[in-house]
Amino acid sequence: MKYILIALTLFACNTVAKKNATRKISNEPLDTIKSVPQKITAMPFLFETAFIKGTTQKGNIAPIKLYGVTIGKLKIVSGQIVACDPLHIDEYGIPFTQVFPTGEFPLQFSIAQTGEGDLIAFARINFSDEPVEKWELALQKGQEPLAIGDEEIHGYGVDGGVGILMDKETIKDLDLNALTDMDTELYKEMDRHYHNTWRYTMYNAGKQNLACFTTGLGDGKYATYIGFDASGKSCRLLTDFGLFDWKKK
Repeated sequence: MKYILIALTLFACNTVAKKNATRKISNEPLDTIKSVPQKITAMPFLFETAFIKGTTQKGNIAPIKLYGVTIGKLKIVSGQIVACDPLHIDEYGIPFTQVFPTGEFPLQFSIAQTGEGDLIAFARINFSDEPVEKWELALQKGQEPLAIGDEEIHGYGVDGGVGILMDKETIKDLDLNALTDMDTELYKEMDRHYHNTWRYTMYNAGKQNLACFTTGLGDGKYATYIGFDASGKSCRLLTDFGLFDWKKK
């Protein structure tokens, strides 16, 4: 494995292509991220550059082009954020220990153009446009801190090919069957936002909402990281879907 698992990507894209054969590609305009960070000093640089149109990352076969899109605004009312596979929300819908800013914030994807289909490489909540001074692994209660770049990670397991980001309070306004049954309206909404193998929806639940989206190559274990600005405030929350091997060897 070098910078991206191309062989697995091609296999996954071919498999997904069969499943997506009956889905209609959406013609909705995508809100491409055009702003460029003032500076990028915190490693891994890829966590920021992956959202800048024109970025390329080395692949085993060819460079992979990346660009960022904003799909909507996520409502954060308690500051307690949940990231998990929606099919297992009963067991794993546990918020991170960090308390994040409240308000409505851009939910953004970094899209990797593999040539055989596009994949969501990273998903993030952008709390502010302040530069990231350092990244830390997001933790749940009882988890020990790990250094950035460690081979061991804390993360959430995916076996349905999708993930969610939402405020903990949103669970109170949800019929959990909407998350755990893939025949419900939430997943039909994802099909309406189908873009050449990746899908998403900003799904309303009462006065709250959540983001549901496909997770890179699909199933796996995915870590989430917090970006802190110079004042120590959280300015990003980013989930890495494991397409790129950015860790130091």
